[in-house]
Amino acid sequence: MMMGVGLLFMLLIGLVVIGLPLLVVALVAGGGLASLLKPRPQNVEPEAPPLSHGTAYIRKCPTCGRGVKADWNVCPSCGAALA
Repeated sequence: MMMGVGLLFMLLIGLVVIGLPLLVVALVAGGGLASLLKPRPQNVEPEAPPLSHGTAYIRKCPTCGRGVKADWNVCPSCGAALA
């Protein structure tokens, strides 16, 4: 019984010692590690909602820049008051 546990423990240590460096090498070679480490863009401008059912957005919200109708008083995207 103890022999089986010792063998499993040795296989686990071998997997960590050999497998982990191989995984890191594969990530670096494939460019996966670089994509994980590159910074993400912070200030992405939101896009105006698409025109649907013939709705024409006359102006843009001064706060978030999304398209709003002429008769709207509040922006549905960010909740800002429209003057």
